[in-house]
Amino acid sequence: RAALEATAYQAMDVFDAINKDSGTTLKSLKVDGGMTANNLLMQFQSDMISVPVVLPQVSETTAIGAAFAAGLAVNVWQSVEDIKSMWSANKTWKPSMEPKNRACYIKGWKKAITKSFGWVEENVVED
Repeated sequence: RAALEATAYQAMDVFDAINKDSGTTLKSLKVDGGMTANNLLMQFQSDMISVPVVLPQVSETTAIGAAFAAGLAVNVWQSVEDIKSMWSANKTWKPSMEPKNRACYIKGWKKAITKSFGWVEENVVED
């Protein structure tokens, strides 16, 4: 469970940086891949980033994305809009954690991160 939660916390940190740097806010997160099979992770991710996490009908979108790109190149589809119209959601996880609990979890994550500061010493002997 700790590894799953750490994954969600790390993604939260990345999205926080993106939101800050871009000046925009994430409205939802579309996910794919093997980790989407874990409901605990997907719900925790939604709770930590405070936006819905959306799983498409086709959960392995890397391969289908390559197929779509190839199809565009040979005019199987005329536009990106043609492809977008084929996308549909399979499942959505919505934030459900109480804000005070979320804040407590995030505070614990940030404290845990500080424990790793200075972990590697500067004068490490290499083989």
